[in-house]
Amino acid sequence: MDQSTAPAVSSRRRFRLKVLPLAALVTLAVVMFLGALVAPDDSGQLGGDFPAFYAAGSIVADDGYDDLYDLEVQRAAQRGLLENEDGVLFFAYPPFVATGYSWLSSLGYRGAYLAQMLLMAAAAVASVLLLRPLSSVARKYPAAVIAAAVFFQPLLASLIGGQNTALTMLLIAGAARAEASGYPVISGAAVGLLAYKPQYGVPLAVVVALSGRWRVALGTAGAWFVLYAAGAAVAGWGWAGWWWEQATAFRDTNATANGDLFVSWPGYLEHLTGMGESAGRILAAIVGAAGVLAIVWLWRRPTTSVAVRYAVAAIGLTLVAPQSLFYEAGVGAVALLLLVDLDGRVRPLAFAAWLGGWLYVATAPAINTTVLIVVLTAILVAAVAVSLGVRGGDRGTAARPL
Repeated sequence: MDQSTAPAVSSRRRFRLKVLPLAALVTLAVVMFLGALVAPDDSGQLGGDFPAFYAAGSIVADDGYDDLYDLEVQRAAQRGLLENEDGVLFFAYPPFVATGYSWLSSLGYRGAYLAQMLLMAAAAVASVLLLRPLSSVARKYPAAVIAAAVFFQPLLASLIGGQNTALTMLLIAGAARAEASGYPVISGAAVGLLAYKPQYGVPLAVVVALSGRWRVALGTAGAWFVLYAAGAAVAGWGWAGWWWEQATAFRDTNATANGDLFVSWPGYLEHLTGMGESAGRILAAIVGAAGVLAIVWLWRRPTTSVAVRYAVAAIGLTLVAPQSLFYEAGVGAVALLLLVDLDGRVRPLAFAAWLGGWLYVATAPAINTTVLIVVLTAILVAAVAVSLGVRGGDRGTAARPL
């Protein structure tokens, strides 16, 4: 290359990989902030699923935990926040999650929603930054990677819709980073904190234990004890029993209302075939158990690196959890960052996943989550191939200049 053209090439690359992504992120932040300020909070347009979280926090702040899972109490607390005045978005998380939202409820609905968006956006950024030692792409092009992750439609939908996918991302990224850095107990603590979302936290804890990573399991057990004690402090030591009863009762309602949004194989097949409640539960149990055992097998292989283990966990658990909704696919961003340096097959699959998210928006309900599920499954297969030593072409070149 002529030396006179080198500065121009460098300037173009800097614009493409730093200036343009940062400009896109700033623009998005401004649009989201202004949108939250001008949208009426009683129109059903502000916050998506956030009324469920805000209402749960308000119930706890005003009346405690006794009636937290009473459907009519939740309906009354959400009145004025949903377009359908008789509607309700059921809050089925453990009680300690409601404790966190009770702190936000003092800000009022709009203020709490803005705080939620800010916290989840920070979690998404922190997830990428945490993975820099494990991902040369994230290390060399952090602004571009953060922009690609945030504009991955499932994650973006989660940020706008008041959901917590970015927190799940952060905990998985933190677990991978801590174990790779030689801090297995801290890694286990991150895994344990995933119990805030039991459909991911519990299977991952089982994987950790069955794969024989005892120091990670120790950290997980410690985090579980803290969370259980936090629940006991506000709702009594028997809280897990009555919470579980309410959460499982919500399953069938969720399957009916959100079946076309499922991004896990059990939920997708249950909705596609129209199978009944009992058959759906059996399918979920079979696929879930088989998926967890397959992940354990991969984790136990000595050739499986930390990056591949947590990448497989991030995507695998999303695909086998009974009722993973569309926005949970955003967790796949962690898996892609952990895999993209290791195998040449992942780069086109990462682009296909990104397009698949936007294709869902453009084609729903005709195509729904089909493309995204297929692509995520292909990424999972590629990760398994990496662990098994099946070469995929130009391995290790993913960090070359873009």
